[in-house]
Amino acid sequence: MSLIIGILIGIIAGVLLSRFIFRERPVGSLRVDESDPDSGPYLFLELDRSGADAIYKQRYVRLRVELKNYISHK
Repeated sequence: MSLIIGILIGIIAGVLLSRFIFRERPVGSLRVDESDPDSGPYLFLELDRSGADAIYKQRYVRLRVELKNYISHK
């Protein structure tokens, strides 16, 4: 019984450790500006300092999405 518990603890620890080591880090921000109601949303890509190198090295990248309206409607 203790062998089974030890194996389960090892599997859980391995899964958590591998998720921490191999998690994808964002390489930049995708800003979405929906302040102009007459046109669609404008998208701006802002890369971090190592963002360009990370894009070339990876097949998929992760971005932070930030919603910000630059034109006020007052």
